[in-house]
Amino acid sequence: MIKFFRKIRQNLLSGNKLSKYLIYAIGEIILVVIGILIALGINNWNDKNILLSKETSLLIEMKSNLESDLEGLKWDINKNEKLLKANRIVLESLNNGVYHDSLNQYYTRIKGNTVFVKNTSAFKNLESIGLNIIKNDSLRIKITKLYSEGYHYIRYIEEVRDEKFQYEQITPQITKHLRLSSENLYEPINADELSKNNEFKSVIILNCDMRYYIIQVYKDIKNLIVELIKAIELELN
Repeated sequence: MIKFFRKIRQNLLSGNKLSKYLIYAIGEIILVVIGILIALGINNWNDKNILLSKETSLLIEMKSNLESDLEGLKWDINKNEKLLKANRIVLESLNNGVYHDSLNQYYTRIKGNTVFVKNTSAFKNLESIGLNIIKNDSLRIKITKLYSEGYHYIRYIEEVRDEKFQYEQITPQITKHLRLSSENLYEPINADELSKNNEFKSVIILNCDMRYYIIQVYKDIKNLIVELIKAIELELN
């Protein structure tokens, strides 16, 4: 092909057909420019396909992560609801001045922690590549809100519960007023005195409030996860 165009150019020059040669030269330049533009277009198309493939893979991985997180949160919510119920039963029995051995299972559940274990592999990959790979602005905002705000807040609340409340408030009261029974359950050292101990009851009330609050936080994040999973599914489809 190149030899063919070269031969035409030589014939035009040899025949002193300058005007025709100039037209030919301009046409040749145009062909070169068109060829470059086509090559750039193909390259850009390939780049877009690569980015689209990466975005799709990340979203599929993130959806899997979120589904696992959702199951974990459901378990955490269920566990905290049981712990909250136990604290309320203990508080009610103290206020009524009633005690029997069956309450020991609830005294044992006064203290107990859940730690939300999140899966962030997809989000870390997304951060390393760049958040802008997610073309949908609304989806990108939802992802950032969950991982950068929601998940961080859960950990903060869990740390407050553990460091500032469980260990500083609950544990000392349990050590002071409860003991392990023969069935390896906590029981009051002196049930009558404990029912009159306002400090112990106040801590139980605070524990109920903390349990209730963390349940609500978990539920709020669960809703965000469900919403994000739906948004990802819509984007993938």
